[in-house]
Amino acid sequence: MRGIERNRVYLCCLVGLLFTAGCDFSHDNDNNRQDIQSVMRNDSLPQDLDSRLDSLLYMATVAKQDTNLARLYYDIGEIYYNYDYQKAREYYLLLESLSEKLNWSEGRYLFAASYTDILNSEGSIDSAIVIHQQALELAKKEANERWIASISANIGNCYNYKRQYETALTYYNEALPLIEKQANKFKLAHLYYLTGIVYGYMDMPDEQIIYSEKALDMLKDKPDTMLRAHVLNNYATALAGKNNPQLEKAENSLLEALRICKINNNRYTLISIYCNLGDIAMRNYDLNKTEMYARQSLEVAMEFGDIEGYCISNRALAYVEEYRGNFDKSEEYARKTLEAAIENDMTVEKMKSYTLLADLSTARHDFRSYRLYAGKSDSIKEVLISEHTREYAKELEAKYETEKKELIITDLKKEKRLMTGLSITGGAVLLTALLAFFFLWRWTIQKKRIAEQQKQIAEQQVKQLEKEKQLVATQAVLDGETQERTRLARDLHDGLGSMLTGVRINLVEMKKGAMLEYANVERFDKALEMLDHSVHEMRRVAHHLMPDSLSRFGLKPAMSDFCGNLPSVQFAYYGDDSRLDPKMEIMIYRSIHELVNNALKYAGAGKIMVQIIQEPDRIAFTVQDDGCGFDPSVAPQGMGLQNIRTRVASYNGIINIDSKEGEGTEVNVELKIEN
Repeated sequence: MRGIERNRVYLCCLVGLLFTAGCDFSHDNDNNRQDIQSVMRNDSLPQDLDSRLDSLLYMATVAKQDTNLARLYYDIGEIYYNYDYQKAREYYLLLESLSEKLNWSEGRYLFAASYTDILNSEGSIDSAIVIHQQALELAKKEANERWIASISANIGNCYNYKRQYETALTYYNEALPLIEKQANKFKLAHLYYLTGIVYGYMDMPDEQIIYSEKALDMLKDKPDTMLRAHVLNNYATALAGKNNPQLEKAENSLLEALRICKINNNRYTLISIYCNLGDIAMRNYDLNKTEMYARQSLEVAMEFGDIEGYCISNRALAYVEEYRGNFDKSEEYARKTLEAAIENDMTVEKMKSYTLLADLSTARHDFRSYRLYAGKSDSIKEVLISEHTREYAKELEAKYETEKKELIITDLKKEKRLMTGLSITGGAVLLTALLAFFFLWRWTIQKKRIAEQQKQIAEQQVKQLEKEKQLVATQAVLDGETQERTRLARDLHDGLGSMLTGVRINLVEMKKGAMLEYANVERFDKALEMLDHSVHEMRRVAHHLMPDSLSRFGLKPAMSDFCGNLPSVQFAYYGDDSRLDPKMEIMIYRSIHELVNNALKYAGAGKIMVQIIQEPDRIAFTVQDDGCGFDPSVAPQGMGLQNIRTRVASYNGIINIDSKEGEGTEVNVELKIEN
């Protein structure tokens, strides 16, 4: 296993587990989800929860449209959460809708806390942050300290998932004094635990130990809770990760965590604990213990289908056999790990598997295989380093700018001291000459700078005029297209539609007064049927040219109508749904219409998610599909995306396209709303 830090992936999972297991700062009841946690998203609920769910569902059908019903929606969603995300999502959205209608702030907070758990589990962390930020603004406006603390902690969690640890600590520290005022030891212990985890990710084991010990002190009165088991697991990770590791103390902490898991019948957490115990045994050169813990963790990992635990356990067994000199057996375990990593596209596990195979090749003196496996491992490591660098780039950018300003100030101070020293040393004459030269130099630089600024301003004005000219032309084209679509839709519906309807009426009247043979009657009826299809098709075309619901009711109903007719499309609308400028509504509708059609027609998508977020000063929409994807750097052959870019540019909007071949496509567009 070579290092207890490899189990940090389990600690990241435990953050999510705890937040969905009743330790979430968003919930009053610390055990609200504790009973459900053991289900671990199985296909069926325990009998007591199943009965409670039936009772709540019945109560929801007869309840009035008030806050009690909103609370019922929340309770039902909480039960569904651990075994049916889709059902939980439906009831959380019902909670949001009714809370908005009743202007019930508590319901909005509960929705933000619960629904974002689902978004985080699906990887939509940015969307979760947006919803949390809206709830945080409301809580600060109402000066609701309890929810300010809860939501701040949850936002910190989101940034923890995104690996932006300094930002996560900022939000945790914002929540800390408010939670201390609440005097809730359990929540305070949970926050200490999360803070310790973040310090662990930042390779700061001393701080990780401090916060773990604080959390354990808060849990002295609750020695058998699962939160204490998780804290002990994290505490052991810190103890073993120090420069001077305290392995015996770490092992005792893990054994205590193991006892708590068995009391609570929490088998999933055993994977992490067994892996950590195996690490300590390996570092103590106790191969028999290492093998025992590795096999125990492998058994539980296979029980829950945990691929990460499966890989770690097999790799531990591979190292045990390698140290025993059983190279063939070791390679067998290593191959199992590599196959699982490749099948599930687990980059880190592939790198570690190749490293292990390289070690085995060295032990066998097979240096050709060593170069092959070591090269593959190094290639993956370079990719991971590159990704790690990009993850921290944004977070470090602000810090870099601050440091740069400080350096500039320092340089200016040094320059000033230098000039003062030269002035004193050179005397009055030299001082006069230097001052004259200095002012002349400054005047020259200033003059040159002014000239360059004027040139840049002139160039910018020309570019701005050209851009405005292009935007005016683009807007004129879009306006013409809209007018032409409206005219065509009206002409089709009022002109051709009326004519076709009149023809049908005349044909029906003709049939009543005519004597036709049976064969002719069949052909006559067939002609009427074709005429009906033509009228229906004409109305469909007219509707798509300019949907009546868009002009009459606005963007939200029109998009809901469009997406509702497509089974593979899911639609969500957040925020203010007030009417926009009609031209902007048409532009957004046409863009989403084009993106959805592209995903269905060209990408072969089986699932498409359309999301619109409207705020007072901006509106953003996202279209995400699981289709074949494409390379955004290669210019597309069709005009669809180019038309969308042109439409967005005409409103000074921003469009981002994230796509890879075989991994689907996500298109994000943001537009400013002119008040």
